Amino acid sequence: MLGHAVAMRDHDTSAHNVRVALYAGHLGEALCLDRPMIQSLMKGAFLHDVGKIGIPDRILLKEERLTAEEFAIMRRHSELGAQLLADLAWFTDALPVVRHHHERLDGAGYPDGLMGDAIPLAARAFAIVDVFDALVSARPYKTAFPLSTALEMLEAGIGSQFDPQVASTFIPMIRPYYEQFANRPAEGIGPQLEGLRRRHFGV
Repeated sequence: MLGHAVAMRDHDTSAHNVRVALYAGHLGEALCLDRPMIQSLMKGAFLHDVGKIGIPDRILLKEERLTAEEFAIMRRHSELGAQLLADLAWFTDALPVVRHHHERLDGAGYPDGLMGDAIPLAARAFAIVDVFDALVSARPYKTAFPLSTALEMLEAGIGSQFDPQVASTFIPMIRPYYEQFANRPAEGIGPQLEGLRRRHFGV
C-alpha cells in the first residue's frame, strides 16, 4: 500500500523502486548476507523513497533540475520516510535503509553525516544500488548514462561514497541484471521481484 501510494504520485519512482529492490536482493545474495539482512535490504529498497509522499508536487514532479532550496526540501524524504515507518513493527528492519541510504562513507552524506562502519551495512549496500539505477535511467532532466560510464562513476566513488567491499561485489555482478531490467517499467519486472520475495520471505 505504501509503495503504491508513492507510485500514484510519481510513476518513475514506482519503476525505480521495483528495479532497486531486485538489484538489492541479488546483491545481498552475492554478499552472502543472512536471510534477515536480505529482508531488511529488500524492504528498505522497495520503500526507500516512501518519504517522498511528504514532498510537495512542485518539487517532486519538477522536470528541471532542482534549485539549492528545493533540493534541501527533497533531501528531507529520508527522514520523513523513517518517521512514517517508525511505528510500524514489520518495517523496523527497513528503517536503516530508508533513513541512511544517502549517507556517504566519508561523512558528507545526509541526514546524519554518518561515516564508514557507522552507516548500517544494509544502507551501505543499498547506496550503490540506488545511485547505479539513477545513473543508468532516463529522467525528465537527464539522459541515461551508458553502462560503462555508470560503472566508471561508481568506481570513482569507492572509499569516499561507497563501501569498497560492497562495490567490489556489485560492479562485477550487475551487467546481466542491467541487461534484463534497466529502464523497464514496474509491471514488466514484477514477476522477477516476486520470485526473490518468495525466496527470502517464504510467503
